[in-house]
Amino acid sequence: MNFDEEWLVSNRNGSYASSSVSFSNLRTYHGIFVKKVHDRYDRYVLLSKLFEELDFQGRKVSLDTNYYRDVVYPQGYTFLNKFEQLPVPTFLFDTGETKIVKRVVIDPEEDVVVINYRITGVKPEQLRLYPLVAFRNYHYVIRQSQREIRCEEEENAYKFSLDNLYFRISKIGVFKKDGLWYYNFRYPVDEARGSNHEEDLYLPGHFEINEPSDEITVFIYSEGPLKLSFEEVKKSYVKSRSSVRTGNIKVRSLVRESTKFLVRGNIIAGYYWFGPWSRDAFISLPGILLIPKRYSEARELILNYYKMIRNGLVPKTVTDPDNYDTADSSLWFIYAVYKYYQYTGDLDLVRMVCPGLLGILDAYVEGNDLFCIDDFLVLVKKPQLTWMDARTGDTIFTPRTGKPVEINALWYNALESVKFLCGKLGTEFPENLESVVPKVREKFHDKFLKGNSILDVADPDDYSVRPNSLLAFSLPYPLLDNFIEYRDYFEELVTPYGLRSLKRQDKRYVGRYEGDQFHRDSAYHNGSIWPWLVGPFITASVRGGADLKKLLSYFNKLYSMPIIPEIFDGDPPHAPKGCIIQAWSYAELIRAYFEDLRKQK
Repeated sequence: MNFDEEWLVSNRNGSYASSSVSFSNLRTYHGIFVKKVHDRYDRYVLLSKLFEELDFQGRKVSLDTNYYRDVVYPQGYTFLNKFEQLPVPTFLFDTGETKIVKRVVIDPEEDVVVINYRITGVKPEQLRLYPLVAFRNYHYVIRQSQREIRCEEEENAYKFSLDNLYFRISKIGVFKKDGLWYYNFRYPVDEARGSNHEEDLYLPGHFEINEPSDEITVFIYSEGPLKLSFEEVKKSYVKSRSSVRTGNIKVRSLVRESTKFLVRGNIIAGYYWFGPWSRDAFISLPGILLIPKRYSEARELILNYYKMIRNGLVPKTVTDPDNYDTADSSLWFIYAVYKYYQYTGDLDLVRMVCPGLLGILDAYVEGNDLFCIDDFLVLVKKPQLTWMDARTGDTIFTPRTGKPVEINALWYNALESVKFLCGKLGTEFPENLESVVPKVREKFHDKFLKGNSILDVADPDDYSVRPNSLLAFSLPYPLLDNFIEYRDYFEELVTPYGLRSLKRQDKRYVGRYEGDQFHRDSAYHNGSIWPWLVGPFITASVRGGADLKKLLSYFNKLYSMPIIPEIFDGDPPHAPKGCIIQAWSYAELIRAYFEDLRKQK
């Protein structure tokens, strides 16, 4: 068992509970009650830990585990015999004479975390629960301070608060006030990342449960009173998960777990530190919303972003709604609308947003300080406007000023998509745009195809072997249809976990995503493996006549993983890195399976 494996349950607010299998917090982002506090998706760790101690005739058994500077203490993980991610995180502790099953769930709509204990065998004389509180932004840490954390008894709960932040724990047993600080918790993942990694936590008091019953349930929540049981909350949580009909159990699991990214009217890019990013949301929409037939939510997402279009541009992220510095998000919006129509046939929605789609195309034709049309192709004026946008300080690690290959593939796809949708509406596609379409195809072939190579960027020409040109083969309206002739070109990038962002022989290649932010960002798009690129690769391969069974078998390890991260190290053994779960990683695996692998069996 990997005791450092992470688990997470989240709800439609963007709040969550998460830790490691051993309940040792490895990151500042871990916590039992982590609440989203406003529309910018800042989250606060209110309750960091809730740990258990059992008393057997004077013998104390702690189920807790923590990393400190020089020691792991206590070692509750030694009692942990089994862990299951699904349907909710479930932990089986065995002390020898006593078995404790601990389950954690979050209400899908409300900020309510519920922990359930089932005790069999010899009953402890007393069970004590210790809540360690933080009341901090999840990016940071706290030290012992003079802050006044208040504890108030209510009718059904104890309320803990600091300034305008608060949460409650339901009454269980007897609460005894402590007012103590626990010192020097160490978060090893953040330590390895060179970020905040050591803090103190406050114990306002603890709960003592004498002669505990066979089953105990604890509610941690913001508002109340609560009337649901653990099983009712679990049923609601499980029912909220997406489902699909397929005999492939692994894919069914991916679809269920992809629901974790759904928030009201949007899709979170990844946990822990992302909110909704427009590019990620549009790429993720088919796999996370359309294939599970969550059409009303897909419609709501599209309309929400449609309302944010300004001067023909979609913002980069809703957490920074004034940031429009992206050359592709608006083109991905058109992709999302086209895919939505493909699945739903909803012409009313298309009619509503069509002015916005035409406005996006006009913005590219007219140009702005971000990009313009040069010889019918999109010329990007700034170095950090594509999805490969890692930057630390003044260093931009993948500057792609010029004509990036995937931007121009998206440009052609957007023109053809809007032309198609206008046809469905019986609306005339503007003549000035109509004349551009064949020219884009012609100029793309002239500019980007150089012998057996495909340029990553043209003008100035960049021969870097990267996966971006896959989109020219895989989008609904592809510019290239001979993927089989270029299969060897991508060979160096392909791994069972996704595609490398740069071939290993390149002098800029960085094979491990580790160290401080500068070193991590240097690897982010210069060698790290991205699982989401499996989607375009499968689509392009299938269109090129690849064997479906061999494709599915090759990526079987990825499809079989209990959680799909943002990236993997480019070098073996390809350790998972970045966000522990990433929306488009799930979405593109799901989309490619249903659109390219399953339907053609």
